[in-house]
Amino acid sequence: MTYRTRVKFCGITRSEDVRLAVDLGADALGFILYPKSKRALSLEQLKPLVASVPVWVSSVVLLVNSTVTEINEVIEKIRPNYLQFHGDETAAFCEQFNYPYLRAIRVGAPGISTPEEIARVAAQYQQAKAFIFDAYSPGYGGAGISFDTDLLNVVRDQQAKEKIIIAGGLHPQNIRSFVQKYQPFGVDLCSGVESSPGHKDPVKMQRFMSELALGQAPLRV
Repeated sequence: MTYRTRVKFCGITRSEDVRLAVDLGADALGFILYPKSKRALSLEQLKPLVASVPVWVSSVVLLVNSTVTEINEVIEKIRPNYLQFHGDETAAFCEQFNYPYLRAIRVGAPGISTPEEIARVAAQYQQAKAFIFDAYSPGYGGAGISFDTDLLNVVRDQQAKEKIIIAGGLHPQNIRSFVQKYQPFGVDLCSGVESSPGHKDPVKMQRFMSELALGQAPLRV
């Protein structure tokens, strides 16, 4: 038996990429509702894509500093499995909707640079289903920048393994060695499997999943 790292492909913009990701065994698909992103979708574009995500695969809508009205509209019209708060939202803001959410934590941002600071920020979001730890960048993610995952050592002591998802700088060339070293519960990637922003590359996606499988260790039961 082998321990399996879960995979979320983010920045999906096309129906063919939904189908390919599902066929390759992705566990979750991310769709971006942040107008400044190169992979941004409108609510009208998003609705049929999320509706096409089949059972057993989670849909995640990524939001950055959206208003309460905008988020309520997403909940009412789209009904994704999870909201992903990727901006500067406080715990109180995220939890007022009583809706399952993931919290992105941008490692290296001011006040989120040391293991203790990272763990302190994560501890504030007690209702988060999971945390997506991404490298800090001015554009709120999608930059393909990695970070030192040893900075998560304190978080690993305080949070369940299933709540820690790693993002930033992952691609087919490094995923095998990454999972061999860390055996993370989940990884989240976007630019590492693209031919251009918002357009997933079938060859890169297939190679990523193959390399990830090769890096996974036997599970002791």
